[in-house]
Amino acid sequence: MAKKKVEHAATRGQHLTLDEVAAFVQDAMRSGADGSAVVNATVSFGGKLQKLSVDVETVAAVKDAAP
Repeated sequence: MAKKKVEHAATRGQHLTLDEVAAFVQDAMRSGADGSAVVNATVSFGGKLQKLSVDVETVAAVKDAAP
């Protein structure tokens, strides 16, 4: 199985907003992450979110076999 990294980052010098965090969660869930996935974060010196990422297992599509 391959892994896909779902990542959202704030614009340089900015911090992630609640809307951006919500968009990250939706993107991660649609990509196959479940509620037990561990989220990686980069925070500013003041503790504000700058970047979020999660690794999602991807499953290769299986082709139908000819009868």
